[in-house]
Amino acid sequence: MATCRTCRRDGIADWLDFGPQTLTNRFLRSAGEVEYAHPCKLGVCRRCGTIQLESPVPVAEMRPRFDWIVYNEPEAHLDEVAGVLRGLPGVTPASTVGGLTYKDDSTLKRLNALGLPNTWLAHARDDLGVESPLGGIESIQAALTPATTDRLVAKYGRPDVLLVRHVLEHSYDIHQTLAAAKAVVKPGGYVLFEMPDVRKALERSDYTTVWEEHLFYFTPATLRQLFAATGWGVAYLKRFYFSQEDVLLAVVQPDAVPPGDAISPRELEYEVTRAESFLRAFPRVRDRIRETVTRFTRAGKKVAMLGAGHLSGAFINLYDLDGHIDFVADDNPKKHGLFMPGSKAPILPSSELVARNIGLCLMTVRAEIEAAVAAKNAAFTARGGVLASIFPESPMSLDALGRSAGKAA
Repeated sequence: MATCRTCRRDGIADWLDFGPQTLTNRFLRSAGEVEYAHPCKLGVCRRCGTIQLESPVPVAEMRPRFDWIVYNEPEAHLDEVAGVLRGLPGVTPASTVGGLTYKDDSTLKRLNALGLPNTWLAHARDDLGVESPLGGIESIQAALTPATTDRLVAKYGRPDVLLVRHVLEHSYDIHQTLAAAKAVVKPGGYVLFEMPDVRKALERSDYTTVWEEHLFYFTPATLRQLFAATGWGVAYLKRFYFSQEDVLLAVVQPDAVPPGDAISPRELEYEVTRAESFLRAFPRVRDRIRETVTRFTRAGKKVAMLGAGHLSGAFINLYDLDGHIDFVADDNPKKHGLFMPGSKAPILPSSELVARNIGLCLMTVRAEIEAAVAAKNAAFTARGGVLASIFPESPMSLDALGRSAGKAA
């Protein structure tokens, strides 16, 4: 049994081992560039139900190499979230709200509009000590030390509400992150944590959810268990629905309850069983996807991907499609001429879908914009090209294409 990094008990029996994986933010300047690879193993703790990666990539390796790489989190729910925060007991126009990272800026602006003018946003370099201009959440989570929290409190005071969006799942030491939030927020105050909800991926066997930057993969039940085990009381917990990946949002108070369990034995059994089923199903899913893709390449048709981001990287590398992808299409000119990590597939403009006579193009876009993407690439489909989504829930999914081809055969 391996030790869980949330409950700190020996509860992980088996790992899904993807083998050494290159980093999906490490675009290559040449196909011959030597790459860093890190072990990628996913497991679930039978004691608390938390799904997690075995080991984090060193921060210096995880840090991006390009200043144009950005990660955009869903924000359609933030108006509602701001309203919830404004209505919390004890929150008044005189209350102070602090934001820990740049991802909290838009929520702070919403709170300003709702009559909470006393807000502050920590600066990565000046307040958190992140020296590299390329430092992101991987560097911020490492900087959340007692010295940093002392510096924040000395400069801004202790806020009534602290925002910590999309940091917890990146935390190399999740207990250090929780301790930092507790040290900053006012006693009796509130901390907002936000992270992805992994349930869709588990239920749909979508392994592109595995990302080296996310060390933890929560569901509502396992998140409640984490807070209960560390003495945080949950004032608000909600799942917000999005087409690709749902969001979990929790407003919690430190030391509100004695540490204990918030998950029943039956609920724990369900969480563990679902997670272990997900881990066991990977070889079958990988082989099915490879078969669908190679059916095109065996027929002499080229395959490309649309969108040179971490989802494309995960899809190619985790499903072992190296050599089957002719190129990755992306209309961000800063990516042109670079190569994808791992597969070393070249990144080219989407106009090359027609120019290179691609037969199948795999999309990594949200369901809401699939129709717009298809319309933009009408010249590609008009000449017989096939567009398919990598996401199992899409009506245009590769799985659906594979089933259709299987029936035709």
